[in-house]
Amino acid sequence: MTAMSRACTLVLALVAPLAGLAEPGPDTSRVALHVVQQDVAAAGILRELKAAAPQGLVVFRNVQLVDPLDASVVPRQSVIVRAPRIVWVGDTASEPRLPEATVVDGGGRYLVPGLNDMHVHASSAAGWLLQLGNGVTAVRDMAGSPWMLKARAAIEAGRMLAPSLRVAGPLFNAQPLEGYAVVPADSLAARRLVRQQAACGYDFIKVHNVLPEPVFDAVAEQARALGMDLVGHVPHDIPVRHAVQAGMRTLEHLKGYLDDRTLAPGETDYAPVAQGAAVWNTPTLQVGQQFATGDEARRLLAAPGMRYVPLRTRARWEASLREPIDDGLRRGQASVAYVKQIVGALHAARARVLAGTDADGYRFQVMGFALLDELALLEQAGLSPAEALRAATTAPAEAMRLEREVGRIRRGMRADLVLLESNPLEGTVAFRRNLGVVAHGWWLERARLDAAFERLAAIADEPDDDVRVDLAAVDEVATEAEALARDGFVFDAGALGELAGVLRGRGWNDRAHRIAALADLPTQGPCVDVRPR
Repeated sequence: MTAMSRACTLVLALVAPLAGLAEPGPDTSRVALHVVQQDVAAAGILRELKAAAPQGLVVFRNVQLVDPLDASVVPRQSVIVRAPRIVWVGDTASEPRLPEATVVDGGGRYLVPGLNDMHVHASSAAGWLLQLGNGVTAVRDMAGSPWMLKARAAIEAGRMLAPSLRVAGPLFNAQPLEGYAVVPADSLAARRLVRQQAACGYDFIKVHNVLPEPVFDAVAEQARALGMDLVGHVPHDIPVRHAVQAGMRTLEHLKGYLDDRTLAPGETDYAPVAQGAAVWNTPTLQVGQQFATGDEARRLLAAPGMRYVPLRTRARWEASLREPIDDGLRRGQASVAYVKQIVGALHAARARVLAGTDADGYRFQVMGFALLDELALLEQAGLSPAEALRAATTAPAEAMRLEREVGRIRRGMRADLVLLESNPLEGTVAFRRNLGVVAHGWWLERARLDAAFERLAAIADEPDDDVRVDLAAVDEVATEAEALARDGFVFDAGALGELAGVLRGRGWNDRAHRIAALADLPTQGPCVDVRPR
């Protein structure tokens, strides 16, 4: 089950009456328990990485400073970090000598701002670890839940090691989409739901594919009145021009220019998003890999990142290769070429582009690695390496109104950095092998990241069939999760909800309550989940 579908059912699993629920089969129980066990194990790795990171000042000496905004490289620079901020930047010859500092000798290598994945559905410690290890230091989650707001706060406060989070609220749509959309009955209800999401603390309001124009306009007007940016899919039957004029700040998956209903080319009026427009386009080219078949699909399954995908997911992807190619898959394959053409047209119009992946919900996607694929695909679609780099650094900062916070290496900015062997302005392939990452000021050297990845690969290789489902196993994972939570870690409430549900189905109500308590879902106030089931 995907992160979004877990999020849909988490309240039901934790708080809805379960009288009469049939006892789950052994496979369901094993998977639900194993998912939480794996998440807890990955969270432990993140905790150890954070504990091993140098405390206090860290000096990056003799680096070449890359500025994506003007595509410049300044040699012989030093950068001093005190988590979570950059406190000094300048010529190495003028660097203040600080005996108490940890010194990283850059040896003339390239120091670059951390990458942003501007469209994810992230909900696991494993995903966060993979993102960090690939230089992704910030993400924008596009289908939020209250637990993500707690994770956002824990990361900002330095209690938890993960990419910085910006979180869109539950999406607005005319259909419930299996429980992960809010469905306003009319414009009045739409305005009320926007106010509720604003009060809960979400960063953005997101619209989806199907929304009548009066309701869409009400959502847009209320978001604007509250100072919240509107993002998401351009709904069916609403022109891109109308969406932009209504205030949409980021347009996802090229919806509108690609007809979502047919996956064929749609509108061709690029003027609303052309140079000068305060609107950004997130193509999510990497999503097209889900349509791969034959040798291309096998190549993707053999990619290095697949080592870190849970065995159950890899097995499902491998099994899908044996399924017949139907009309839907053929349309998807044709859409890959259309999307590339649209990106080319956007580039010619000098429209603004963001790097995003839509991970983690489609075949062959691996968190972190997916964004590196996206950068390569943007280059193949016509962007220069500098433009692709800006799509993952300075463009996200501007789109999220965080230009003074992230995207460049400047004194006072958040210390999100990547140390590279080669110059990414000559090719974003440079990110395929970094020498270390700074996330929120924590220096994660490559050797420790490699060791963490090896441990994660071993966790991913564990078969669900080997999981023992008994009270001792539940107590063990609950005790480990509680200890991590006391340290500040916030777990995916959807996965906890699924486990709590199967435990209740077995009649283990006290253990179900213990697991549910880790999710700590709001039962009153503006963050109560109102998505229809």
